[in-house]
Amino acid sequence: MRRATEARNEIGPLLDQLIRQLDVEGSATQRSFFARIRRSLQHARHDVDLATPILELSTTCMVGFRFSNDADVLISRILEKAGQLADELETPPQTIH
Repeated sequence: MRRATEARNEIGPLLDQLIRQLDVEGSATQRSFFARIRRSLQHARHDVDLATPILELSTTCMVGFRFSNDADVLISRILEKAGQLADELETPPQTIH
């Protein structure tokens, strides 16, 4: 649950800002896409629950959306945070005896 909370705290506000920016720009399709990811992230309680929003964020560039400069900066920061989180999730926990 710790990672899910960290993900919400680190990525959530950036997604909220991106969603507001896309709304201002009139990019309804992109806004809807990221709002769905935001809801998925918000409902994540365990590491396994993070897989879907992280995967969706990591494939954002393949969706083919075009973004304004302002939105692009936010996307880059979100993808950076999502990549760090994905790396953490791939690293198996170390057991100390």
